[in-house]
Order: sequence, then structure tokens, then C-alpha cells
Amino acid sequence: MHKKILFAILSFLFVIQVQGQHKGIKGYMEKREQKKDSAIAEGRPFLSIIAGPGYTPENGLLVGAGMIYTFKTNRKDSLIQRSSIPFMGFISTKGNFGFNSNLRTFWLHDKLRANILAKFSVANDNYFGVGFSNIKQLEEGDSTTAFKRQKFIIKPLIMYQPIKHLYVGGGFDFNSTKVLETNPVMDEDAYYNQFGPDNFNVGLTFTLNYDSRDIIVNPYKGYFFNFAAGFYGDYLGGDNDYNIYELDFRTYQQIHRPGNTIALKLYGRFGSGDIPYEELTKLGGGDGLRGYIEGHYRDRTGLYFLAEWRHMFLKNDGNMSKHGVVTWLGSGTIAYNPNSIEEWIPNFGIGYRFEVQPRMNVRIDFGIGRESSGLYFNFTEAF
Repeated sequence: MHKKILFAILSFLFVIQVQGQHKGIKGYMEKREQKKDSAIAEGRPFLSIIAGPGYTPENGLLVGAGMIYTFKTNRKDSLIQRSSIPFMGFISTKGNFGFNSNLRTFWLHDKLRANILAKFSVANDNYFGVGFSNIKQLEEGDSTTAFKRQKFIIKPLIMYQPIKHLYVGGGFDFNSTKVLETNPVMDEDAYYNQFGPDNFNVGLTFTLNYDSRDIIVNPYKGYFFNFAAGFYGDYLGGDNDYNIYELDFRTYQQIHRPGNTIALKLYGRFGSGDIPYEELTKLGGGDGLRGYIEGHYRDRTGLYFLAEWRHMFLKNDGNMSKHGVVTWLGSGTIAYNPNSIEEWIPNFGIGYRFEVQPRMNVRIDFGIGRESSGLYFNFTEAF
């Protein structure tokens, strides 16, 4: 696995080196940079495209490609944030492929926000069961944990600002999981058999948050607190009746200068009712405890915290460069409910940042967990 990770990193650095030595590409990039600066300054739309290798524990070695399209909903408003539409796709050596996007838009002097999260994937995944006691009994393997599934999520959300920094809103959550292939252990798992291979869920979602971050996709300073609730049921056309509650607190402190930030996040997700296995709280993935297989640890309740240092380098003239590094430390847990929490798992990692548009970075993160690691490639910060 570590050879694959090293190969991915060396491949990425090789591409950068070759491009840097090629005068034609260097000239094109300089013109592209001038065009971008002009478009951003005038409030016009701009599209950035990038591609590169990666490695995640759930997908193996992969090639990802993506773009981020940014624009202003009102070019005359110098204070409103640029709206963004990132789009990422990947294909991996395990035969997995997927696409995801997280549209964030700002309207009416930021009185109105409209967001859409969309994901689709077909993957050879792993199911270790529910709860620490079951998870510890299984070793990853074709006959124990491996299964193939198809999944999609669409979550539109609209929020309104009644007073400064306070937003209230609502939306929907449409999600579907279809298991295409299982293994003998999974076929005997009581939790899996309770819900079966095909689940379609529909929920009404409500949110209340306080948001004083300077820039949503890459904050240097500010606070964010969000309470969200989702109510799912057959009365909306779904297959299962359950509720999900989320608490998300983040703080960003600028240290001495812009581009040098300490970011902290505390996240909790709590469920009640008949929650299907793919909708349980799961640790891991590219935005939370990076380095763990997403879904290795799952249960009705999940908590994690992260402390991350983000540092953008300065050029010789004192201006900020396009390159930066991050490092983080965190931990998480799962349990049936908050009163039954017994064990926490560690997480730490390092990352590289490259600014493709003002305050919008491509990130490459290498995360390490308990007997697990992963290299992640994506747009915008993890939180």
C-alpha cells in the first residue's frame, strides 16, 4: 500500500516538474493567470481545471479530475462572496468510479444562500458491521467484508438570513443505496438483513446556523455553528422511518497574518428510528477523519474533533504565494448512543495546498489512522 502511495506522490511531482520546464506550457499558464486575475477583479465567471493521482483506503490507487466554476450573482456587489460549483470525478484500480459536486451560491447581498450537494458512486466497498464490538471481530477480505454497491445523494438546501450572521433554512435529502454483490458474512448480518439490499430514503431537512466566516470555502477567521435535523419516512416516499440530528461547531483563528490559520472542528451526528446501514453515522472519508475507510466505523451515534494548522507561504516580496501546507490531529468515536461511548480512534495527517483561484485551493492530504492511511485529492478545504 505504501508503495502505491509513494508512486502517486512521485507521479504528481513529476507532472509538476515537467510542466514547469516546458516553456510553452509555462507561457500558457502565465497568460491563463492574467486572464483569471482580470476575470476575478471584474466579477466575471472563471473555470479552473485540474487532474492528478491519489490513493484512498476505500478506493485504492485512483486518478481524479475536476473543475471549479466560480461566479458572482451580482457583479456590482463588491462584498458578496463568489459562488462556486466544484465538480470531481475519479476512477480507481478497484474498479470504483464516482462523481460529486457541492454547489454554494450567495444571493441578495448574502441574505439568501442556495446550496446543492450531489454524489454518485459505484464501488467495491467494505462492510464491517455496526458498532466497535462487531467491527473488531472482522478482518477485511473478499469473504468477510467486501461488497459492491451503487449509491447516490442529492441534497438541496435554501437558507435565509433574518439577522446578521444567523441563517435559517430547509431542504430535502434524497439518497439511495443498492447492493449489487455481497459476501457470506454480510449475508448473515442481522442489521443488513433488517433493511435488505435496496434502500431509497427521502427526508425533510431543517437547519439553523451562525456563520461569521470571512470566506466559506477557505476561512481565515470567524465562527460557524450549525444545528441540522432530518426527518425521513414513508410519508415522503422513502423506504425507512428515522431521524438524524447534527451538531457542527468550527472556529478559525488567524495567527499573525492572513494565510496562517488554526482551524478547529467538533462534529456530532445522532440518529433514532430504523436507520439503514448506509445512513448510520460513519467515520472516515475525505472531509472528516482522513485516512480511514469511510464506513469502517459506523453506528447510530458518531463524534469527532479535528485541530488543523493551515499555512500559506509568502513570496520574497512579502505577498502570499499559491503554495501552502497543512497538518492536523484528531480523534473520533461511534456508539449506540452518547451514554455508551467507550473508545476513541486517533487520526493525524499532512497536506499540500495550491491556490487555483483566490481563496480556493486544490488540496492533497495524506491521513493516517489506526492501521489505515489514505491520500486524498479534492477542491476546497476539508472544513
